[in-house]
Amino acid sequence: MVFKWSFIKCLRASPVAVSTAILSLLFSCYPLSAEPVSDEQLHPIEGVPLKLRTLENPPLAYTDKDGQIVGVLVEGIREAVRRTGHEVEFRIYPWKRVLREVSTGNADAAFNAGKNAERQAWGRYHESVLIDETYVFFAAEPMALSPELEEAPDLRVGIQLGYYYGERFDKMLENPPFLSMEVSQTIPRNLKLLRAGRIHVFIGDLLPTMHYIKDMGLEDEIKIVRNKNTGQPLVVSTSPTYVAFSRKRVDPAYVKTFNDALVSIKSDETFDRILQKYQLDIPDLPSGQ
Repeated sequence: MVFKWSFIKCLRASPVAVSTAILSLLFSCYPLSAEPVSDEQLHPIEGVPLKLRTLENPPLAYTDKDGQIVGVLVEGIREAVRRTGHEVEFRIYPWKRVLREVSTGNADAAFNAGKNAERQAWGRYHESVLIDETYVFFAAEPMALSPELEEAPDLRVGIQLGYYYGERFDKMLENPPFLSMEVSQTIPRNLKLLRAGRIHVFIGDLLPTMHYIKDMGLEDEIKIVRNKNTGQPLVVSTSPTYVAFSRKRVDPAYVKTFNDALVSIKSDETFDRILQKYQLDIPDLPSGQ
């Protein structure tokens, strides 16, 4: 009723008043998007920190007891960005929000992001790999399995909800050959299931799982499953991750500059020193992993 009466009053007014009212109505119905950035103002802008987003995923990125965002990737990216002459602001959100903020142009980049066609539509990816997600089996006792998982029918397996374990294993999950499967939301939950004997093996991302094993004091209880043929860790899959910069916000030339800085912190072993600070007992992986 309010809209109808206002519009009738406009019709009784002058043509200029009518035009003004209509324009006002249109702009009120279609609000401008947040933080518009023109082609001439693509980030990074001098004096404005780059806004990077990721999920809580220790030891790669997490909030410490003092409320500070820390982690292997946080320190590595901060140093790479510093070498480009800029600063960075980190925030941690649920992963879906991270992707939404970057794809809509409300943040500059998401990191520890895999590469796929959907994300490349809104994201600019640097060339070198930020870090590989390496998935291996963990067990509550020393164990060796065949690469073909011939033992699958006798195994109770723990996995994490929503995780992608690579084409080969995900194909197996379409018709699981295992004795049973337990789906949990967190790594600590799966480690507790291992200790309780509810599952025989858990498929975990190597660095985060090693972090939680140490944090929970389970170094002497939880073991990495070995390849029966080689004695090395049995790798389920390896997936490269990157920093995905927003096409709406970040200059493509800067992506190349960042890539060069990332290469430099790896070639001069800065990244290795950062990783060593977190004191994780990381095993040697098969070559090519």
